[in-house]
Amino acid sequence: MAGGDTFNMAEEFADVDFNEERLEKRFRRTMETLSKNPRKSIYGSSANRAEASD
Repeated sequence: MAGGDTFNMAEEFADVDFNEERLEKRFRRTMETLSKNPRKSIYGSSANRAEASD
């Protein structure tokens, strides 16, 4: 990020509303995982199968 900006997953997706907190947490966690390895698939970015299908 330019100018010392930091990326905050909670702030970036604060407006996400699935009408269920569990799904919102899962979405943010998945986006966090994908942001660490953006060129890989969800399965390839995840630490294990359980995390990929969580």
